[in-house]
Amino acid sequence: MRGKIYFALIALLLIIVFAAGCEKDSDVKETPATEPIDQSQSIRDKIVFDTESVLPSDIAVSVDGKVLKNAQLEKQINDVLKIYKDQIPKDKIKKARVSIKTQIVDNFIIRTVLENEIEKRKIVAEDKEVQEVVDGIKANIEPGQNFEEFLKANKMTVEELKKNIATDIKIKKLVTLELKGKSKPTSGEIRTFYKENKDKFTIPESVHLRHILIAINEKDDDKIKAEKKEKIENIRQQIVDGADFAEVAKKNSDCPTKESGGDLGNITRGQTVKPFEDAAFSQKIKVLGPVITTEYGYHIIEVLDRNPEKIISLDDVKEKISGHLEQQKQSEAFASLMKKLRDKAQIKIN
Repeated sequence: MRGKIYFALIALLLIIVFAAGCEKDSDVKETPATEPIDQSQSIRDKIVFDTESVLPSDIAVSVDGKVLKNAQLEKQINDVLKIYKDQIPKDKIKKARVSIKTQIVDNFIIRTVLENEIEKRKIVAEDKEVQEVVDGIKANIEPGQNFEEFLKANKMTVEELKKNIATDIKIKKLVTLELKGKSKPTSGEIRTFYKENKDKFTIPESVHLRHILIAINEKDDDKIKAEKKEKIENIRQQIVDGADFAEVAKKNSDCPTKESGGDLGNITRGQTVKPFEDAAFSQKIKVLGPVITTEYGYHIIEVLDRNPEKIISLDDVKEKISGHLEQQKQSEAFASLMKKLRDKAQIKIN
């Protein structure tokens, strides 16, 4: 959980909440971003700009009279750049700055129209509701990290945390009002989704196997290849004569799986090169196969178990499908709400 706040707000809005300063007559304190930059399509693509009105030069954006000043915007851009300075190549900083700026402006617009609507509808978050979320965060903090360290890692105070949680709760209530009690999917909707997405509920055939590899490379001439082929044939014979497969793999295999006795775990079709796959899915269980050749070298394969294709029943996944469809409905309701709020808001960007 370190470094991230798993508010439903983030999942629901699919945006990052930069605490942009909004004001009418005076500056307010900004809170730097604590989450990665969202690369989703800018909502500015959907805004009809008021080109006749001209904002003062020190204002970056105005939403229904609430403004984000250029100085505030610049500070927030720099805050984000500081967080990700080690992840952005020097030749990409200029492009990153533009992307960050766009995202901060977009989030200011989103947050402002939402806050205005919440205030208009007199939606509140009870202290008890906020505290329940705080308690949930405390209960899920990584072992060895206390709540104070968690707050420090997220660059926020308890008050800022509670404020963000309260905003999240209010937005969820607002979306619930938009859904008019229709967020829970019906049994029919769940069945339809299951039928139309059967491939998502199919576990493909797999085999559990172990192998030994004697690797070849591009520089190996025919003589070296022949020597390596003879080596693996001798290794195979040792196992046929009673040597332990796992011990032989640890001593001889060129594959990192030698540390686990050559165990590759379960593989499905398409995960390995064709000759290896053909051997893996055709060999009998616990029968040492012949030496096979792939682009990686020479292999000995032993299939330990085989798992046939399995279709997960509707009863086993209906709760997950229900959760998915409920989240989908919430997202659609939020998108519809945002369109209505944007359409009636006076948005000006300098």
